[in-house]
Amino acid sequence: MVTLDLDHLKKIVGNDPAFLRQVLQIFIDNAPKDVAELSRFAQDGDHEKVAFFAHKLKSASGAIGFNEAYEAFRDIEALAKSMGPIDTIQEQVEGMASHCVACMVDIETIMKGL
Repeated sequence: MVTLDLDHLKKIVGNDPAFLRQVLQIFIDNAPKDVAELSRFAQDGDHEKVAFFAHKLKSASGAIGFNEAYEAFRDIEALAKSMGPIDTIQEQVEGMASHCVACMVDIETIMKGL
């Protein structure tokens, strides 16, 4: 199960359960599309686009308190910006892509508990 630091999110947006659910829903709606783009650009070997989408996902993950994903996307972004080995980047992206798909169900469960 994914762990979210909801206290972090509450500091940013407040403690209104409906608004918290709305923010998490935005993540659920957008993250899979961004992960798909990240995966595509990793397969294409496009370091610049990988860095862009990793940064975008890092920011979104950090905002909702999904610290594990924040750290992973931060590492992918740094590798891409430093023109790291594309096979290493691809491996890390693939791992996060499958993890993020699975975590969407967990985030929906968390939303229902708000």
